[in-house]
Amino acid sequence: MRRPLVIANWKMYTSFSDAVVLSTAIRDGVENISGLEIILCPPAVWLTEIAHIIHKNINHLSLGAQNIHYMNEGEFTGEISAPMIRDIAKYVIIGHSERRKNFDEDLPIISRKVAAAIDASLSPIICVGEKKQSQGSASEVVKELKEEISDIKKEDYKNLIIAYEPVWAIGSEEPATPEYAARIITALREVVHFETPILYGGSVDAANVYKFVSRPEIDGVLVGRSGLKAKEFIKICRIVAEYKKIV
Repeated sequence: MRRPLVIANWKMYTSFSDAVVLSTAIRDGVENISGLEIILCPPAVWLTEIAHIIHKNINHLSLGAQNIHYMNEGEFTGEISAPMIRDIAKYVIIGHSERRKNFDEDLPIISRKVAAAIDASLSPIICVGEKKQSQGSASEVVKELKEEISDIKKEDYKNLIIAYEPVWAIGSEEPATPEYAARIITALREVVHFETPILYGGSVDAANVYKFVSRPEIDGVLVGRSGLKAKEFIKICRIVAEYKKIV
């Protein structure tokens, strides 16, 4: 059975004090939610401190990084490698649309990052999604995912997490419909291991999350803005747990 997941991408938000308060509140709020894995992805500079905060015998609360370089070391000022992350975090987001747009990351670079994460025993959270909604979206996204995992072995697919985030829905007031998301995710399921979790992301909040996780095709959610609000994020986690019938 695939494990349900809720992932919070904090992006480039939070001061040090904000990060401490937010992670502490989330830790205390999700402590009694069982069977659901929750992953916090704060800015890299806060990873070590948050690791100390959340590691309070709460096995279902983990840390992820927001990015890595595809090289293990070298003259890459400002970059962070997978080996640098693996002693602090278990996961890393790769291929987010904001990195593609703002840093010109293309599919070959993303593929190399996925391979680097796997080689370092990190689980990549691979983001895929079409820029515009269309009838051909499923085939477009499937092609994209195949390229992103082209540098790893099929036996490594079970260590992946896939986040379907239609670019047109991120940060908007109109997320994809659950039916639309389920159709795309069903197509993605044909590419990866049957145990690989596939999540939905794109304007997810406490008011609409049930519409997505009530679908058996969708294993959880990747949350942006709502992950920066402790009460709302905790509510999202409880709703996901309830709909996956594991509380």
